[in-house]
Amino acid sequence: MLALGLILLQQAVATPPVVTAPPAPLLPPPQSAVETLPRGPRPRNGPAGWIQPGDYPALAVKNGESGTAGFTLTIDAKGKVTSCVIMATSGSAALDRATCDLLSARAAFDPALDGAGKPVASRYSNRTRWILPPPATLPQPGELIFHYVVETDGRQTECRVEKATGAMEARFKQIGEGCPAVRFREPFKDAQGNPVRRHVTLRQSLVVEP
Repeated sequence: MLALGLILLQQAVATPPVVTAPPAPLLPPPQSAVETLPRGPRPRNGPAGWIQPGDYPALAVKNGESGTAGFTLTIDAKGKVTSCVIMATSGSAALDRATCDLLSARAAFDPALDGAGKPVASRYSNRTRWILPPPATLPQPGELIFHYVVETDGRQTECRVEKATGAMEARFKQIGEGCPAVRFREPFKDAQGNPVRRHVTLRQSLVVEP
């Protein structure tokens, strides 16, 4: 699976000068304190989860495309994204299109509030940086021979790796120390429908040929 680095960059804000006076002690806010209104929309489910590692468009990977897409979302009074506009292109049509498609489908917000605390439509702007995943490693030859038993209650027991070489070695190395926590939906059955214990052998191989 291709790895992907996706970083949402928050809009920069001006940093005030450092004050050398000792800080005042922190006091809890009074019980009657209320949120300052009006306020803008607040991401409800992200933004880190809006775009996932597996979302990198295949066409962009094929063409070696990367970049940062600046976007603006229109959000209704219920917090739903109703439109997405690319304000600064990443330089790739595939990445720009994927940005808006994914954000429109996944982004959700607590809606903006007006001065009276009433939900109102609003806009949200940010940027998404698409970092091209590194090239995949070439497949390496390997062979696996793996044994286990399915008990009459569906449990997998007596797991044993007979052979694991090349590409298969790292993948199944841990199985040599015992069975994973696997329970099959139902056991094997004989001709009369009675549960029976069965030995299973799995053989896999990866071959690289000229």
